Amino acid sequence: MNRIGCISVNYRSAPVEIREKLFVNPQDFQCICARDAEIYALATCNRTEVYWTGIEERAVLERMEALSGIPGETLLKSCEIFRGEEAIKHLFAVASGLDSLVIGENQILGQVKDAYRAALAAGTTSVFLNKALHRAFRTAKRVRTETDIGRYPVSVASQAVELACHIFGDIGQSSVLIIGAGEMASIAAIRLKERGARDLSIINRTHSAACDLAMELGGKPKPFEALREELARCSIVITSTGSPDPIITRAMMDEVMKRRRHEPIIIIDIAVPRDVDPEAGKCYNCYLYDIDALKAIVDKHITYRKEETDKALDIITSEVERFGKWVRSLDAQATIRDLFALMDEYIASEMGSNSLSPEQRAAVEQKLRISLKRFLHRVASFLKEHPTLPNIEQARRIFQLDEDYQDRHKG
Repeated sequence: MNRIGCISVNYRSAPVEIREKLFVNPQDFQCICARDAEIYALATCNRTEVYWTGIEERAVLERMEALSGIPGETLLKSCEIFRGEEAIKHLFAVASGLDSLVIGENQILGQVKDAYRAALAAGTTSVFLNKALHRAFRTAKRVRTETDIGRYPVSVASQAVELACHIFGDIGQSSVLIIGAGEMASIAAIRLKERGARDLSIINRTHSAACDLAMELGGKPKPFEALREELARCSIVITSTGSPDPIITRAMMDEVMKRRRHEPIIIIDIAVPRDVDPEAGKCYNCYLYDIDALKAIVDKHITYRKEETDKALDIITSEVERFGKWVRSLDAQATIRDLFALMDEYIASEMGSNSLSPEQRAAVEQKLRISLKRFLHRVASFLKEHPTLPNIEQARRIFQLDEDYQDRHKG
């Protein structure tokens, strides 16, 4: 288990102005991913994490420093580092939604899987991280089905809607603008409709995406060029785009607020990097909340979800133990022992299902044992001569030596 490490820059360890500089993908680390090394990168609005095996921790930190422009000393102060079993436990907790800003939120599992597909496409993961990630998916599924931690759908996007409702009360009387048409923006739009929003406009740089979302929800798609006009008209704005630079600036909001005659507007920016220049929130009667501000919002379901956390942690502990057992089996000699133990189980099963005399049983058992040993000798010899991780894992899969051999390539 000591072979794995994780560097996590998350909502606990770093403010949004640090996190927004650290959006990475597996391709960014190919240059340090030599033979027999593996790397997996996860980037969401609340965290950027890199998991690795066969690479020096210092090399990973230096690569993150180079990609983000964040000085190494600052980066170290802004991250959490997990090693060995703690790294696996952290991965399982992240995939299960237990390390999220909103405990039990279910968006994160999809994000973990998307990042894994990107890693597979980049060729940066192999036996060890593939197994760890599939075990993380299994753990998350168990947490969903065996606890009520996800009984009520909550996410950062839905928390943004709760904030708007808390401030405005009946949002059915308010004009609402959604900027973006991706996953977070779509969730926010859906929740707004559920809470009674009737005047809902959607703006996106790709106008067809805005049209699709608007058609689905009965909203009004607007061209990106109408941004100033919609900001002047709407009282509630939720923005979540993939823009690398702010799309709403202080100068823009100065102009907008004059057109509004300084009528109050709430802007909730759930994008990372941020869509709104923090200076824009200094305009009179412009109330700006970024993703970190949502930490202060108490969702009525959070307490209930926390009560289920202990059950979920027990599941994670058991799955970490199972993964540790698999890790310990990644040894040629251990696999050879398991192969011959499997042979003994097979012989016992075969001999227990017949009505031979004692003499006949002894003769048949001896022939079975000789034949199977001769067959397994080839496999054992190969593993002794080529005790690589892929060879050992492939042998374990072929002979079904592990309880979860069948989930190796499911996602």
